[in-house]
Parts: sequence; C-alpha cells; structure tokens
Amino acid sequence: MPSEESGDNYQHVVVHGLPYDRGFSHGQQVKDKILRNITHYKRPGNLIPWPTALRIIRECYIPGLEKYWLSGLTEMRGVADGAGVDLEDIILLNARYDLSHISNPPTTCDDPTRSLHKLASDGEDGPYYPSYPRASSECTSAIILSEATGNGEVYTAQNWDMSDRLVKEDGIIYLEVHPHPSENLPSLFLVTEAGQLCRSGMNSDGLGLCANSLCSSIDAIPFSLDTGVGKGEMPAIPPSSALRRLFLESPSYADGLKRVARTPRHVSCNLMLTTADNMGICLEITPRIIFRISGSAGSDTPYILHSNHFKTQSFLCQSEIQDTLAGGSSWYRADRLEVGIRRKALIGFLTESDIMNAFKDHAGYPHSLCEHSARKATEGPFAQPGRPNPYSVQWDASTCTWAGVSHMGADMGEEYASLLQYTRSLESKVAELEGRAQRNTAPASEHQVTSVTAELSTNVALLSMNATAEPFFVGATAGFSVSKMVEGILSQSPIPHPALESIASSNMQANNDVCPPTNDHTRPDPQVERKLVDIFFSRVHPRYPFLDRFSFEEFYQSYRVSKDTRRVSPSKPFHLHMVLAISARIMQLHPEMGGNINPEFYYSNATRYVDEALQVPGLERIQSLLLLALYILRTPGSISNLGGWHIIGFAVRYAVELGMHRNIKCGGPRAQDPYHIEIRRRVFWSAYVLDRAVSLTLGRPFALSENDIDVDLPVALEQSPVNGKEIQYNQSSAALTETKTSNLSSFVHLCRLRRLESRIKQELYSASSPTTMQDYTYDTTIDSYRQELLEWLNNIPFFTPDGKLQEGYSLYDTPEFFRIQYSKALRMLLQHRITNFSSQTNSSKDKEYLALSARASGDICQYYRTLHQRRPLGWNFLALHSIFTAGLTLLYCIWAEREHADLARFEDIRSCSNVLFAISERWPTATKFRDIFEVLAKRMIDLVSLSSIPHGGLDDAPFLPEARISPAGALQESTGFPAMNQNDFWAMLDELVDDDYIRSQFQLNGAESSWGLFDS
Repeated sequence: MPSEESGDNYQHVVVHGLPYDRGFSHGQQVKDKILRNITHYKRPGNLIPWPTALRIIRECYIPGLEKYWLSGLTEMRGVADGAGVDLEDIILLNARYDLSHISNPPTTCDDPTRSLHKLASDGEDGPYYPSYPRASSECTSAIILSEATGNGEVYTAQNWDMSDRLVKEDGIIYLEVHPHPSENLPSLFLVTEAGQLCRSGMNSDGLGLCANSLCSSIDAIPFSLDTGVGKGEMPAIPPSSALRRLFLESPSYADGLKRVARTPRHVSCNLMLTTADNMGICLEITPRIIFRISGSAGSDTPYILHSNHFKTQSFLCQSEIQDTLAGGSSWYRADRLEVGIRRKALIGFLTESDIMNAFKDHAGYPHSLCEHSARKATEGPFAQPGRPNPYSVQWDASTCTWAGVSHMGADMGEEYASLLQYTRSLESKVAELEGRAQRNTAPASEHQVTSVTAELSTNVALLSMNATAEPFFVGATAGFSVSKMVEGILSQSPIPHPALESIASSNMQANNDVCPPTNDHTRPDPQVERKLVDIFFSRVHPRYPFLDRFSFEEFYQSYRVSKDTRRVSPSKPFHLHMVLAISARIMQLHPEMGGNINPEFYYSNATRYVDEALQVPGLERIQSLLLLALYILRTPGSISNLGGWHIIGFAVRYAVELGMHRNIKCGGPRAQDPYHIEIRRRVFWSAYVLDRAVSLTLGRPFALSENDIDVDLPVALEQSPVNGKEIQYNQSSAALTETKTSNLSSFVHLCRLRRLESRIKQELYSASSPTTMQDYTYDTTIDSYRQELLEWLNNIPFFTPDGKLQEGYSLYDTPEFFRIQYSKALRMLLQHRITNFSSQTNSSKDKEYLALSARASGDICQYYRTLHQRRPLGWNFLALHSIFTAGLTLLYCIWAEREHADLARFEDIRSCSNVLFAISERWPTATKFRDIFEVLAKRMIDLVSLSSIPHGGLDDAPFLPEARISPAGALQESTGFPAMNQNDFWAMLDELVDDDYIRSQFQLNGAESSWGLFDS
C-alpha cells in the first residue's frame, strides 16, 4: 500500500499482511530513509565499530530473535529485501539503542567482565565514547491516568529528544501495521525510525508504550556476560526493541507484561506501559532485575513521569547496580513536566492542550524538557525550523488516536473544538458499525449471556460512582448492593437474545458517548450569547445562586463592547465563559430551544483563564470551582473522571478557610455590608447544597460536618447593591411563614431539606450507627424524622397552581419539584430499614415502611414524568441516580409484598421506564441503565405474576396453594419473606453473585457489610 503524507511531514507508512510481506512493503516505501539511517549508524564513532557489531548481530541477536521473536526476524528480512540491503543492516537499525549503550570489547577476552569505563578506552579501533548515553538531554515521558484528564481518557506522552539528526535527515516515520487475520494480532500505530519495527506506539486493543534511555553498571556487551554458555560465547538475546513490539503484539496487558519480563536483554531501558483500562506501569529494566512503579485508578497522584535516571525506591535502596547516567538535565526534566500538569491533573481538569504545552517547556535551554538544536536547523532539504527536536508524540489509549505535538497555542478555538467533536462522533459511528458486524456474525454464547448478566450487576453498582467521581468507595446511601439483586434475579433465567443486543449496543454507546456534532461551529452572535446568559440565570441560578448577578452583568456589558480582559480579575472572563458553556450544554440537551451551539467552544475558552482564576483569593475562587462542578455534572462521558466530588470538596474546604461556615462578624465596612454578607452566604450554601447532593449520591462523607455550621441561611430575595435595607428587613422575618414567593425561595427551602437529610445520614448511616433493629427505638427515630419531613413539605413556599404556570416558569418553583425532593429524602430515610426485616422487628411497621417506600419511589418517577411532559427536562447524573434507584426500590417492594401485589406499583414502574427512555434520548450515557432496568423489571414482573399472583388478576385475595408453585427458573418461595424473615433470601443472592472485582474494590464492613438491598 502506498504511504500517506501526515500533517506534520513525517511519512505515514501503512503495511498489511504476513510478517515478510509487510516488512517488504515497509522497506520499499522508505528505502531512501533506511539507507540514510544505516549510513549514519555505520559511521565511525556513532556506535561500536561495525566488525564488532556484526559479530553481535550474527551470534547474539539473530539467534535471540529466532528464539524469542521469530516473526520479527521474518519481518526484518522483508524490510531488508524491500530496501535492497542486508538483513544485518536492518538488525543494526533495530539494535541501535542496544549498541549505543555498550563499549567496544578489548582485543583479548582475558577479562570479559571489565568495566565499561575501561572498555571504552581499549577498543580495537582506539578509544570510543558512546555518544547517546552521554547526550546532554534525552527523552522525557508521562503516563497520565483518566482521573487527571478532562475527557476521562488515558494518555502516554513523550518528548523524543535523542538527536536532531533524525529531523534534518528525515529519518522518522509513522508505521501503521495491520497483521494478517490468521496471526490474530492487533493493529499497531508506531512512531519509529525508518527500518525499525518499533520505537513507541500503541495497538488497537488499547495498549500503549513509550521508552526512555537508562544506563546501568551491568549493561554489557553480550559476550562479556556470565551466562553459562562458555567464555567468550554469545548468549541468544534479541535487541531490546523486541521487548517493545512483543508488548504491543500481546493479547492483553498482563500477557504483555509477562513477555517483557521473560525476554532477556543485555542493556538497561525504561518502558512506560499503559492500557485503556486506566492502568500504567513504569518499568526500569536492567539485564538482571526489573524495577517498577505502578499506577491505576485510585492513585494519589494520577500520573507517572520519567526521564533518564533510575528513580524507583527499590533501585535506590540497593547498591549492587549503579546508575551510570545520573545527573544532568534528567534530574529536572520530569520535575519541569510536573510543574506544567500537576495543578489541573490533581483536580481532573487536564486537557490535551495542557499536556502538549507542558512538554514545550524550555527552562534550562538548551538542556531543557523540549530541547531544540543548538544550531538553527536550516541545513539541507530536510530542515524544519522552529519544530521541537526531533518530535514530540502523544497517544490516546482509550480511543487509539495519535497526535503529533506542534506549537499549538493554549487557545483551543472553535475550529479545534469542532474538529475534536467531529472526530469523536466518527469514532463512535465506527465502533457502532463494528459492534453490529460482530453481532450479525456470531450468536450469543452461554459465556456471553453470563458475562452480560455480570456486567448488568457491575453497571448497576457503578451507577452511583459514575454520577460524580471515579469508582472508589461508595457508602450506604448510594444503593450499591442493588447489583446483588440484579444479578441474583437475572441468573435464574436466560436473557433473551434481543436483550443482549440492546445491552451490547447501549454499552457501546456509553463507552463512545459523544454529543452529535453541530452544523454551525462559528462564534454565536451577541444576541445568542445574551440568550445563554439569560438561560443560566433563569434555569441554574435559582438552584445555585452563588454568582453576583449585578457584578456579572456589569462585566458582561463591558465585555460586549470591548473584549479586552487585561484590566479585570482573571476570574471574570473565566466565569463568563463557564456560564456560556453551561448554558450551551443546556441548549444542547434541549433541541426544542432551537440552539445549535457547541459548548466546547466556550469551555475551551474558559480553560485559558482557569489557572489564574483558581489563584484569585476569596469568594471568586469558590465561585470558579462551583462553575466547574456544574459543568461536570452536565457533561456526558467525562463526568466519571473529572472528580466532581473532589472539586466541590475543595470549594467547601476553602469556604471553611474563609470562615464562611460560621456566624462571625468581621471588621471593615465591606464585611458589614448586608449585600456582601448575603453574597457570602449564597456562595457558601450553594457549595453546601452541591456537596450534600453529590455526597449522598455516592454515600461518601460530607466535606463539612453539620455540627460545625452556624451561619444563617440567606434571605429569599434576589439582591442588588441598592436593596440592603430590604435584605435587613427580610432577615427578621420568619422564613417558614412567608406568604409570597421570590426568586430564591426554593433555594432557601431546599437548604433546610439538605440540613435535615444530613442529620438523617449522620444518625442512621454513619459508621457508629446501629446495624440492627433489635428494639423499637430505631422506628421511633424514623417516625420523628418522617414528621420533620412532612413539616418541611407543608411549609413549601406559595406558588402558582399547576394549571396556571406561566411561560418561562422555573422548574424549582413548581410543587412537583418539592414533592420529588421530599420523596427522595423519605426513600433514603427508609431504605436501611426496609432491607433489614427480621423476627425482632415490628411486622406492622415493616409493612407500613414498605408501603411508604414504594409510594415515595413511585412519586419520584411520576412527578419526573409530569415535569417532563409539561416541558422537556435537561438531565444530569444526579437526577439519573434518583430515578434509577427509585425504580429499583419499587422492584424490591414488589418482591417483598408479592403476596398482596398492588397494581399501582406497576404503573409506577412504567413511569420510571418512560423517564429513563426520555433521558436516554437526550443523554446516551443513560442508555445502559435504561436497558438494565427494562430487563430487570420484565424479569421481576414475570417472576411475581407467574409464581405468586392468581389468574384472577392483581388483587389482595389470598393465593391458592397451587398458585405458589414457582415456574422453572424462578426464585423459590423459600427464599422469600415468610414471617418477614429474608435472611435466606440475602444469603442465596450472595451465593449466586461471585463478583471478585466489586469485592476487591469495596471492602464493606459494619453497616455496609450486610447484603441488604440499598445499605451497602
């Protein structure tokens, strides 16, 4: 296949077929480049003398390739024939690294273990000093895990700064390899020297690799090694490039690591190995020992950086092997790289542009992270002035896309944003077509059915975690062990083939979740931006009123006149672009609003100011963090990796540093101004509400204990600097007796509910809470909280009746919104109680609480459906979590009360299903949860109706004995709730589900250890 021209002038070589055929094509396409590379490395002084190198190639490398990588040797023969050179010349190119790290042996082999320093002065052609190990600067690499990145993807990045010769003489190629289907190997994309089979790259299965130079005291010429083959004899060792290619040809990450560990070598090197499954390992490889640094989801630092010196603790703690290339720029290049990525990486906000810009650091030039040639690269036809020397490469393991690093500025404009979105859309379509092809050619096997069932369980378990942060600890309020029930029920009968197709399709969509590309990516006109600002303050601000609207409007008006932001706080333009991005996302989720705006355009503009904005002290820093969190909660695909829980936690903790949680009067006229006091309160309580919502969803601890808060709630009036007297007057009024509504009444009332929910969680779900209900004091506590919840519901602000809602009404001013919040709180209050029935609990209370839980869950689904029918809703993962767990609670209650099934419950299930379908239409990420619920609901209804409900219908009539006979595959009656004792039921579910991944990730104990439906 003819080669392709890449956008950065490096030739893109595409090869197909069996090893020899693709090697021959490689050699033919870049023959001239190969010849130049061979000529360079044979030139005296660049490597060990050719006679010595030839002996090593013939006696060491060729036998080593035959033994450990025969297909690689065959491919090298093809390259040699295609380029018209000897096989030994091609092996020289592939062993270039190894031969540059050893010195010429002495003319006599009396002392084959002499030090490299001595060998360097005893060569048969006179003194020889290897140039590459002594280079002032070499490579710098990074593994960046998904927790650090804004798009939730894994990156391996590298500056390959070995020699500017490769740029000047055009010696670099992109090598794309498509093996023959009979080999059963993944496709590869590599950046390497012409004639080499691997330098750095990735494969189509999500494995990636970069490599750095290392030099140790035990690096040796092969026949000086004590290998037991005889004095002066050569062991069979392949070039170290074989380790790289063998890893990328592996069927799995674990298999690739085994191949690296088991392949012998005679020089040291560093390999940075990653997988799209969010794992990375940094290996410091010596001829005898491999030292490693591992990284995976949950690491305190979500990246690994490396240059050209040993840095693992295990290496530094031993003395047998010495680092012979210590010092120089290698000691600071990785540190300079960390300076460029650390701040954003720790909050999960790192972009591809940030990574590239970090690699362009020139501190310490010319021995810098990005090392340009000391001379201007203007000699010869291959010069490319102004480029990083020779090239910086970056790959994306989760989508297998490659990006060459050019001097692109930090401003990702509309063109870049549109190209990025378009590329993701194409990748999604390709994945969908591949999935369809696989489903059409292979029927679902028993193994597939089992794996899909297990995946349903895992997906349910991970819903809470995907809501706002990475999959680590989840607690009692998150609804974790619903997954046990899902798999327990589904394992009783086979899943129909259409369900398998639906789930596979939804998983594919979720894993490639992109919003459809818009048709017009040009900058919107001022009228559109004005509309976006109005959308934010009408739809978002009433729920989270942390922005000073007066100050924001003042800046916005001046910004419309002049785009100059140099004389204002950097937080001002950041806030503006984030507001526009959030509103554009809302419009994207609301096609009926008529917008066609790409939110990534504004989001990318906001990232230009994020560093400076987060350095501004005071309220503005908290406002910036909250805007980031709101955007995260509305962004498909990235929400599980940006660490929203962490960002909100930062905001709350910084508010604590400012004393905003205490009712403390500070000095100074500004601090005493009622308007400024109200802004502080609204910022704090907005952060508080977000923290409570996200923490309750995840079951994680709050960022601030309820006992430490005594600051007053804000007043329920929209404010401006001139109505301070009105604010002061309102502070003296009784909030619960207001007879008229105002813009922020719903927010203030919601704060009261969040405080009540916090007390419930603290008393009923903390580690110190009782895990059993052995007396009735627990029920007394529940009833007390129920009464408080009713009082809260009865005192909601006065609103326009349902039938008289005006156009442009706020969702947060509707009765349905408050009833949803009440029902969610009631469901959480009862969930631990309804999953711990025993002979020691009050059976009448058991039935009462089951009925209340079912009604609360049904109301959540019904009211969401009502709101959506009235006006289509925009969705976020917190709402998805609420609806999904409400639906699962309904299913549980139906099972628990199946002897007296209530027809209304099935109508509630239908509402839940309808809402999940509505969400998935606008947010593809929800598709897998919709499909999970559909499969589970159908199976549950079939089990209940067939095993327990008489043919007369769903009523309260006692069942006939024969009606209790369960059909094949159904859960047996003995596992139900006779005498309200379901211990056998939970034990059976625990036995059915064998999910080692979940058990290893979540070591639950105490309240989280019982396999109740929602309490773990």
